[in-house]
Amino acid sequence: MGFWEWFFHQPVISPVPRVIDFLHALAKIAPPAGEACYAFRNADGSCRGWVQFNLESPTALLLHRIWTLDTGKGNGKLMLETICQLADVHQVELVAKPLPFGPKPFYLSREQLRQWYERYGFVGPVSKMVRAPRGQANGGEGGDHLGAGPMR
Repeated sequence: MGFWEWFFHQPVISPVPRVIDFLHALAKIAPPAGEACYAFRNADGSCRGWVQFNLESPTALLLHRIWTLDTGKGNGKLMLETICQLADVHQVELVAKPLPFGPKPFYLSREQLRQWYERYGFVGPVSKMVRAPRGQANGGEGGDHLGAGPMR
């Protein structure tokens, strides 16, 4: 069987409602920018950075990319904190495969990216790091705590 024949016979993954709710909530904070990307804005309307997702499973999103043009100023931190808070509220699992991209030399190495993701609760090998949602379902804080989040 050739690749395209195999590809078109793969089952279509449909997200569960909480994943759709997560993406709708994200769109209110960071407007869609095409190709599953969301643009985070600063208070003055300038672009803070972007995130891009792929559907990993019906209940999980792959954080395909997170990037900013202005590295080292906390933009990635603010975006990832917001994404993690939304994932907790909507009980969505996040998956990351840390890999630096963009012009060389990269701002962070793959190992530094792995450590950065670990600070936000991602675990596992750098080839597939997973962050389970925190909240009442698994003993965390629970509740909608976005009001204290970094993007508001």
